[in-house]
Amino acid sequence: MTNDKLIIREFQPNDIESLADLTTELGYATSIEQMTKRLETISQLDNYWTFVASFDSKIVGYIGINKNYLWEQDGHYLRIQALVVKKQFRRIGIGQKLIDTVEKLAKQTNTKLILINCGNRDERHSAHQFYSKMGFEPKSTGYIKKIE
Repeated sequence: MTNDKLIIREFQPNDIESLADLTTELGYATSIEQMTKRLETISQLDNYWTFVASFDSKIVGYIGINKNYLWEQDGHYLRIQALVVKKQFRRIGIGQKLIDTVEKLAKQTNTKLILINCGNRDERHSAHQFYSKMGFEPKSTGYIKKIE
């Protein structure tokens, strides 16, 4: 991969269709209409950021981050809530560049902790390896409860 073809930049409204496709590839079926509504809301929030990876002028990945505050210690943390790179563009450094973007944001916001959750499903095994390689360490087990 030549780095001059890869650009990490903030989300723009014309990226919606690509982000909907990538979110579906991540395992969460998402229509363009759903993604539009989500990003209309997210884009208005001061503590939320969405960055896209553009390779040769095509969106091939994105990362969604939010800033949260801690009860159990001083300060705040950044949470990577979404991270996906198009399958055929994986293992060439795009995910690392997206993580680098979050680390830069952490320094700009005086954040000392970045958190990411990743499912325990078999298809997430390579993601677990990637996060370990990026310096993340498993620290907890997460739980969810759906409210009908």
